[in-house]
Amino acid sequence: MKYALALALLLFSSFVWAEEPPAASPASLAPGMVHPGYEEKPAWFKESFLDIRDDLKEASTAGKRLILYFYQDGCPYCAKLLKEDFGKQAIADKTQQHFDVIAINMWGDRDVTDLDGKAATEKGFAAALKVQYTPTLLFLDETGKVALRVNGYYAPDKFELALDYVAGKHEREGGFREYYASLPASKNRTD
Repeated sequence: MKYALALALLLFSSFVWAEEPPAASPASLAPGMVHPGYEEKPAWFKESFLDIRDDLKEASTAGKRLILYFYQDGCPYCAKLLKEDFGKQAIADKTQQHFDVIAINMWGDRDVTDLDGKAATEKGFAAALKVQYTPTLLFLDETGKVALRVNGYYAPDKFELALDYVAGKHEREGGFREYYASLPASKNRTD
């Protein structure tokens, strides 16, 4: 009899629970709250209205190139990129000197205007660019063409070489793989 009563209470409580509306969805956090796994971006990342045409023009006018950094909260390799790569002063300095960096949440709902003037959400923009995992970095040249696409995490040494490749406009001479292979062994310490 005790077990029947306990079972009835359990079934009734699960029925009531299912009928109650869910709490705030993860996308609608209270002001000041962040998603689990959120990582603070460096203060020198560009604050953007996410009109990529304007961002590209501003970067070009400043003699820089544009990096679109696609991330997601809770991504361990995004955290590693922010802490271990951008956390190194030499990499941070080189990046700031040659690039404007814009962070885009691959699951985000902010409006983005692409280079053709088409509006989409961050997640729609990421999908259109075939961003499938994070981090993904798109290094854009002055015309908006992708000079280098980095899918996944590069260790600091290799990441710095990627910065050198794009800042030096070496994509005009060939691909990053060839550039990397042509460097002395002491330069390309990581694979």
